[in-house]
Amino acid sequence: MRHISSALLSVSSLVAFIPGINCAQTVLKSFDNAPVVHFTLARRGGTFEATVPGNDSVEMDFLLQQLERAEARFNLTRREVKGNKLVRKAKSKALGGKDDDELMGRLASNGTWFARLKLGEPPQAIDLDLNMLTSDFFVRHTTSHAGTRYDDLFSQSFVKSNQHPYRSCTLPTDVFHLPTVDTSIPLPFAYCRPLKGSQDTLQASGSMLGLAPSKHLRQIDTTFLLHQLLKEGVVERPIFSLMLVSGNEGVLSIGGTGAQAAEIVSKQTADQLDRAGAQEKINAFTAENGKTLEGGTNSLVKAITPVEKIILHKRTEAKARQADWKEGWTWSKVQGAEGWWQTLMQGVWVGGSRVLQNQAAVIDINTPFILAPPLAVKTFYAAVAGSRPLDPPYSNFYVFPCMNPPSTEFEFQGTRFPAMQGGRGMEYASAIIPGGKFSLGRLKHGSGYCVGAIVETRMGLKEEKEGMTGSSKQGVGSAAASVRSQAGNGMRDVWVIGERFFRGVGGVFDVQEKRIGFRAY
Repeated sequence: MRHISSALLSVSSLVAFIPGINCAQTVLKSFDNAPVVHFTLARRGGTFEATVPGNDSVEMDFLLQQLERAEARFNLTRREVKGNKLVRKAKSKALGGKDDDELMGRLASNGTWFARLKLGEPPQAIDLDLNMLTSDFFVRHTTSHAGTRYDDLFSQSFVKSNQHPYRSCTLPTDVFHLPTVDTSIPLPFAYCRPLKGSQDTLQASGSMLGLAPSKHLRQIDTTFLLHQLLKEGVVERPIFSLMLVSGNEGVLSIGGTGAQAAEIVSKQTADQLDRAGAQEKINAFTAENGKTLEGGTNSLVKAITPVEKIILHKRTEAKARQADWKEGWTWSKVQGAEGWWQTLMQGVWVGGSRVLQNQAAVIDINTPFILAPPLAVKTFYAAVAGSRPLDPPYSNFYVFPCMNPPSTEFEFQGTRFPAMQGGRGMEYASAIIPGGKFSLGRLKHGSGYCVGAIVETRMGLKEEKEGMTGSSKQGVGSAAASVRSQAGNGMRDVWVIGERFFRGVGGVFDVQEKRIGFRAY
């Protein structure tokens, strides 16, 4: 029988339990004791796959390309002193950023997590790309056929505006159709149509939702979408949460979390597995004895409780006690230069032993790896028996014995969370990746070594060296070197906790209190 994988935990899998239109969002809504907007997420291009088609060995050139692409996203900002604090801002073109009329982030890119947004009357569905490194929300219309397009000419509810919050953007109003709260509400938004002659005219249409918690990472003079929804009374809590339930499916919740739904569906999956195993035993008994087992499945496993009954119970329970949404989460304050969701990872554990402590870490679900600075990654793999770095140009990557994947945990505020644990590898149509969830794939066909998902990043080091070299050539002192260092991305000695950690761990982001909550599912 085919293995029932963690994909059963996906929102779409709830269709199997509750038939009907938009059943997944209905189930999510049923657990909320306050209004919460739940968007189902998908990863463009599907689950991250680094293996050669038809077998389980990795394409190292592809991995190197993906690493460079991930690092480039962090190099679009610089640090700057504002008042008495250090903040992040978009780089100008002169400092290595984008053109002065070009927004950070690229729409419709493979590997990006996105939701579906309905805008206008009649509703037009467009992709809403998530970006945790910017704070802007905008809709872009270009002449390219790539992406998904919203066109104001086809919306009867579009209200024009002469305001220009950005060089190529206006600030009109149109109706947003929000899932799970059953609300359609007019909101102002940045509507960007690139200027003729701009490179942006060749890029994809679509929309982007910046999730960074700082106004300093806004290039467009508009209000954060969450704050708009709070002001209009659509949601009550200044939070959003992310839950990746598989390699290509997840949930974005604005104003709340999907934690209760995840726990219930997890229980349903365990019951489904038990029932499937029981059915196998029944089939074996029938084949061996030529008769049906009396009592059927119920003689081997209790019947699964219908989701409808669980929902009713949960609704009653929620009304009775009005549980605080803050319970059940481990909270960690945001630290470092104001801008990204950066916090302190108090420990990295391998095989039950702490090998690293007090590591700065940035959260970014669009990074397909876990990125670690050079010294940290060397220390980590020194604790993994049989591991070694690859030769250049692939020296950012380490390999380990496929038969002995490390048991890894990341510690936040005294709580250890499992990271990429599990003996069974990721499933694809053509292969099962060896080495467990920690593995990116086998080094070579037939090799006993697998490539690890914790990858060395040298972000910040190169910029720092260039800054010091430039300062010495110009004959200036340490003050100039310090300014150049601040102009860099500030990623020296900083981890990036990418999407792999969040398969099994949920994250809630408190915009008001500037803190991150973690919870294992």
